[in-house]
Amino acid sequence: MQLNKTRIVFFLIVGLALTVVCAGAAYNALGPRLFNTGTPSNGNPAAQSTIAPAALKPPAPIWGAGYKANDGKPTYICGTDAFASYLTLVQIQVAGLDEARGFHLGIVPFQLNNKPEYALTEEQSNAFVEAGVWDCELNTADSVASNAQGVITAIIDESAGGDGMWARNIPTLNDLKGKRIAFVRDSSAEYFMLYTLSIARLNPKFDVKLVPAETPDEAVKLFNEGKADAVSAWEPQLSRAKQGGGASLITSSQLRIIVDVIITSKKSIADKPNVVQAFHDAWFEAMKQQTEKFDIAAEQIAKWGNNDWSEIKPGTAGQNLREQLKQIAQADLGANAFVMRDPTPIYNRLTIARRVWAAGGATVSADKVEDLVNPSFVAKSASQSQLQPSVRPVNDSFSISAKLDLSGVKVQNTTTLAVLPCNRFTFLPDSATLTLESRRVLDDCVVPTLQQSVGLYLRVKGSSAWPGPKGAYTEKQILEFAQARAQAVVDYLVSQKVDRARFVVEAVVPPVERRETDDPDKQAEDRFVEMALITSGR
Repeated sequence: MQLNKTRIVFFLIVGLALTVVCAGAAYNALGPRLFNTGTPSNGNPAAQSTIAPAALKPPAPIWGAGYKANDGKPTYICGTDAFASYLTLVQIQVAGLDEARGFHLGIVPFQLNNKPEYALTEEQSNAFVEAGVWDCELNTADSVASNAQGVITAIIDESAGGDGMWARNIPTLNDLKGKRIAFVRDSSAEYFMLYTLSIARLNPKFDVKLVPAETPDEAVKLFNEGKADAVSAWEPQLSRAKQGGGASLITSSQLRIIVDVIITSKKSIADKPNVVQAFHDAWFEAMKQQTEKFDIAAEQIAKWGNNDWSEIKPGTAGQNLREQLKQIAQADLGANAFVMRDPTPIYNRLTIARRVWAAGGATVSADKVEDLVNPSFVAKSASQSQLQPSVRPVNDSFSISAKLDLSGVKVQNTTTLAVLPCNRFTFLPDSATLTLESRRVLDDCVVPTLQQSVGLYLRVKGSSAWPGPKGAYTEKQILEFAQARAQAVVDYLVSQKVDRARFVVEAVVPPVERRETDDPDKQAEDRFVEMALITSGR
C-alpha cells in the first residue's frame, strides 16, 4: 500500500519533533553533570542550573617561581581550599619539590580573597576533575562517595575538631528536633549536619528547618543574628558562634566522619601515571619535611603569599600553622601505607556517606566504592625509604590506621549527647541472645557511629520485665537478667571491632507498679536496652 504525500510529510514532521525532544532530553540529563554551576538544594537535581560549555573554562592556576611554559615539563594542576593540611600543596611549590621531580605544580586556590574567578562551586571543581581539566582536587571522602568525580589516591587527614556543630540552648542531639540549622551547603558541613541528624534518627526534610549558606562566615553570621538555633561549619569560623550565645554541641574531635583525601582525575591516572606518582612522592616528601623541619615548612607556606587566605602569616607562620593543625589528625606516609594495604575501612566510610547523602535527598553515584580507591601510588611511595618520616605530625591521633588506647579515659563524669532511638531489641525466648534482626538494627543504628568516633562512648542500660506470680523471681535475678541482655548488646558491638573500653554497662528493674505482673503489655514496657551516646567533655 502506498502512502500519499500528506502522510509522508506528516511522518517526517513527527520524526523531526521526536529527534528534537530526544536531543533536549539528552542535554538535560548530561548538561547538569558537565556544566552545572547552580547549587543543588539538598541534592535535588531539579534545583540545578546549566550554563554554556564556554563557562567551563577554569581559572588560571598559580605557578611556582620556576615555571616556564613549554619547557617540556608536564604540568599537574590541583584545586584546594585554605585548609591547614591542604597547604602541603603550597609547600611543595615553594620548596621546588615539583620541579625536582620533573613537573610543574599549578595550584587553584578556592575562594581566594578579592579574586572572583576563584569563587568556584563544588559542582564546578568536581566537573574539572571529572573532565580531566585538573589532575587533582583536595576534598573530603564523602564528596567522592556522592559524586565519583575522581579516585581517592591518598588520605590527607581526619578532621579532629576542625568541623562541628555549635548550638544555643540545645543539650542533646535529640533536642535538635524542630530547630533551625544553618550550614554550608554542598560541603563537609552539610555532611556533618546530615550525619548528626541521622544519629538521633531525625529526618532533615521534616524534623528540622534547614538554613543553607554559601560560606562558613555566612552560616555563622546567620546563627549569631538569631536566624538559626544551631550551625554546622568549620574552623576558624565555627567557634565565632560563641558571639551569638553558642556552645559546642558535637565536633569532629568526637565524631571522626570527615576524612580529607587526594582525589585524582581518572583521565590523569590513565594518561600520565608517572606524573601522578611523582606528585604523590612530592606530597609525602613535603609532609616529611613538615614534621621534621616544621618552622621552615611553615615559613615556606607564608612565603607563597595570599596570607589572608591561608591565615599563615610571615613571622608567626609556625605558630599559625601549628594552631590550625592541632584540630587535624594528619595521615603521614606510614598511616597511608597501613590504610591502603586494606582499604576496607575507606570502602565502609564511602558506603555510609552514600547512605547519609541519600537520606538528605541527594542523588549519589552508582559506581562501586571499590573503584573509587586506588592504593597503588601510596604503595610505590611507601617503598621509598627516603620518604618515610622520623617525626610524628602535630596531631598524631589519626584513628583509621591504629587502635587508640582508651584505657586511661575516665567515663564517670560524662554528658549525654544523644539517646539513640533504637532501643527495643528482641532476644531469643527467656535468654540474653540477640536475634538476627536485632543484630541488623545494631549494624544500622550504632556500629557506623562508634566505628567512626573517638571521643564518644556508649552507655548501655538493660531492662527486663518482672513476671509474676509473686515470689517467682527475686530482684537480684531480674537485675542480673537485665545486665545480661545489656552485656549481649556490648558483646556483639565488640565483635564488630568496637573497643570494649568505650562502654558503660548498667541495669535497671521495673518500677514498683510493674513488678511481678502477668500483664503482657506491662511486661513489654520493660523489655528494652537503652543506649545513649555520652561524651567526657565538650
